[in-house]
Amino acid sequence: MTKKYRSHGETLSKSRRTAKTWSKESSERQQYAKKKHWDNEEDAVPRHAVPMNPRLRNIQHKVSLPTDNTFEGWVIDATGRSFIVERIKTVQEEHDAEYEHAHPCYDCVVSRSVVTENPASTLVAVGDYVLCRAEPISGNLALPPAVIVKVEKRRTKLARESAGRDGIEQVIVSNIDQVVVLMSAAEPLYNRRLIDRYLIAAELGDVTPLLCINKIDLLDEAFVREDISLYEKVLGITTFVMSVRQRRGIEELNTALIGKKTVFSGPSGVGKSTLVNVLVGEDVQTVAAVSAKTHKGLHTTTFSKVFRLPNNSYIIDTPGIREFGIWGISKEELSYYFHDFDDFRLQCRFAPCTHTHEPGCAVKSALEQGLIDYERYESYLNIFESLS
Repeated sequence: MTKKYRSHGETLSKSRRTAKTWSKESSERQQYAKKKHWDNEEDAVPRHAVPMNPRLRNIQHKVSLPTDNTFEGWVIDATGRSFIVERIKTVQEEHDAEYEHAHPCYDCVVSRSVVTENPASTLVAVGDYVLCRAEPISGNLALPPAVIVKVEKRRTKLARESAGRDGIEQVIVSNIDQVVVLMSAAEPLYNRRLIDRYLIAAELGDVTPLLCINKIDLLDEAFVREDISLYEKVLGITTFVMSVRQRRGIEELNTALIGKKTVFSGPSGVGKSTLVNVLVGEDVQTVAAVSAKTHKGLHTTTFSKVFRLPNNSYIIDTPGIREFGIWGISKEELSYYFHDFDDFRLQCRFAPCTHTHEPGCAVKSALEQGLIDYERYESYLNIFESLS
């Protein structure tokens, strides 16, 4: 139901009139009007310059990137208030003895006027390539300090809708090759609807998805394999069934990681950190038992972190996820990401068809004939209702 507002002629306080007449469009018009009076185009605010808080849209002063004491880097860890950035050596530095003993990592904060090539998105995420300015070292610090002054455009990403109504996406990790959607056969039981949401997010972010079911020793393996078989047989998703505790299936998964940057993502308690420890060969991540009260995992990993493996491989452990809101598509576009609908959706009587209530819907007809998995269709409806 559309809300009815009072006309402009009605008496309102000055602050309420300002709030009611403000809009993104009017703000952009004001910015354009101001920009026309700038004498020099270089004085204009860079198109993607944003303050540290991405919700603010105030015009800033001229932002000029520094040229002294800067270096390019890769964000490999987030600590809450700062980011650990690994320095990327230039070709000259690789062969220069002066840089042989330079510190490889810096403890970085974000500049108040950072320039980003990723508008309406998380400002800095693990996996981002950034430009940093080295800061003077004072005191006894574990890592030299630096400031992130620019975030490069992300090549790929795993992202979801941010909590609240910020109007931005929350990037879990960026610039990766593949995501291992890690679930457990039990404690906690795998969630097929959550798997479906991951597959959509992976496609939106140009990331290859892999499905991995851990703790197979806790449930009948034949049942699990049959229940998830459509992901491999129908959708073509590479699937692994394993038990980290019994060291089953680890070599097969490890082979799929060679030469790739891979993020492990899934709910808490499915064994992400345990698997990371096994792959790395030492206890680099804290693990905890599943809650006896809720039968759900406990949050032990609080921030994403990169780990280096042999064979030019990298894995990223991420915090457990209980909800995964889809970001970046509309209701009308959703069916294009359910590829088991592909053979039927173009045969619908009406176009566009939402495949929910329309007569002559070929997708619903295929569902009735058993050609589309019922639980997948229920997952489609669930995501459809969650989209605006």
